[in-house]
Amino acid sequence: MKTFLTASSLKKVKLLEYLLESNTWCSTKELAGVMGVTEKSILNYLDEFEQLFKETNQKIQLFNDRNKNVQILKEEDFPIYPIYLKFYRASYNYKLIDFMFQNPHLRLTDYADSQFTSISTVSRYAKLLKQYFSRYRLDFLPYRLDLKGSEVNIRSFYYYFYWNSTREITNSWPFKADLKKIKAYITNFEEVYGIELEPLQWKTFAYWMAITLERSSHAPVQIELAKKKVVDNDPSFALMRKWHLIGKLPLKESELYFLYQVIYSFGIIDGNSNYENSYALAHQKSQTASYQAVVNLAKVVKEHFNFQLATTDLELVFNFIAFHERSAFFFGNTDVFFNRSYITELEAERPRECQIMNNFHQELLRNASESVEKLLSNWQQLFLNYYFVLDYYGLFVKQAVPIKILVKDDVHHTHRLWLMNKIRAYFGHSFTFEFFDYKTPVSQVDLVISNFYVNTGDTPLILMKVLPTERNWRQLGGMLYQLSR
Repeated sequence: MKTFLTASSLKKVKLLEYLLESNTWCSTKELAGVMGVTEKSILNYLDEFEQLFKETNQKIQLFNDRNKNVQILKEEDFPIYPIYLKFYRASYNYKLIDFMFQNPHLRLTDYADSQFTSISTVSRYAKLLKQYFSRYRLDFLPYRLDLKGSEVNIRSFYYYFYWNSTREITNSWPFKADLKKIKAYITNFEEVYGIELEPLQWKTFAYWMAITLERSSHAPVQIELAKKKVVDNDPSFALMRKWHLIGKLPLKESELYFLYQVIYSFGIIDGNSNYENSYALAHQKSQTASYQAVVNLAKVVKEHFNFQLATTDLELVFNFIAFHERSAFFFGNTDVFFNRSYITELEAERPRECQIMNNFHQELLRNASESVEKLLSNWQQLFLNYYFVLDYYGLFVKQAVPIKILVKDDVHHTHRLWLMNKIRAYFGHSFTFEFFDYKTPVSQVDLVISNFYVNTGDTPLILMKVLPTERNWRQLGGMLYQLSR
């Protein structure tokens, strides 16, 4: 947070977090003590929150009891990050990165002038960015306002920077590039490819087009010969050249190779099997690192889980190749503002599954070639994709220790059979079960389900009606989740 936020903004973000986590009334005196500021400052922060929350259509509300006690309530499914991002976008370093992208030939002194502040002030904040950029394997030169590193990596940083900070703002266009021209280019693309992009695909492509057009004039991309050969192996690449000609794009050929990789890696061409299959075959023919990573994934899944991935299905292979290719665009966590780690989140929420993932990662590395190992080094990005693959095929469940459930009720035996079947139907995709009847001692199971009260000692009890209610099922789901951790 300190990379972007001023001391004052950091206090506001922490105050907002504190109030949301408290989920109850807090006195302004208490808040002043926790935040290390005066009560007057707290009231000023709260006034600012109140103005911000008006934009959320009452999804977040501030309740203020005569400036003595306050509470913030938020609808459960309303994301808080857009609120936090308002403080980030107001920071010196957010504006500095934006200035650096929009004005590639200007320097730190020019930025200081644009902010009507001293060079020493902006320099103090700019120095924080050196360590920030290093985690993405980029070298930041503060006084020159320049990034050194792979051009693909640099463009990807700007993509995530603008995408993460503006995608939820209605009618937002953060680039100097003419949006009307980009709309015309994308319309030509759709006509040449014979497809119609979904709104999300369209917006993703528009961001990439803007970044490519603005960077290509002073920082042309260099495409490795091996990558060019892969693209040339795909007959569909001829459509990129046709689009270039018809649309009169002001781009050199190397930029077409770059955009070809973008449309497949970032889901712009998703849902068009002919193009996906052609792309997958091109990678298969060239035995690219991404294709080898898919082969390695299938091998380890077979050995580790005794499950065969359908690697003869080209659409499946395409999807697996695409997320590996995407990871090669940018090293590190794509959450460039909050740096949230899905690995850490899973470790806290589902430690057993996280341990399986850690073991799985080690197996992947042990079986990997040098090129695949290089891809797997970007585990912060690939982790979630691999997790989804294992979870989609139910492979975590295959390795799970069954939850032992004693169904103990005074209804006919057919009811117990019915209830066991219902539990399997509702929860069997996420958990494995071993059921027992009333003869089994309570101490030998993990959970007791009954339609009447039973003293189960230390073993959890779920009281469930003969015809379970929605609340009964929710209780059971929560208990199963706790037991599976």
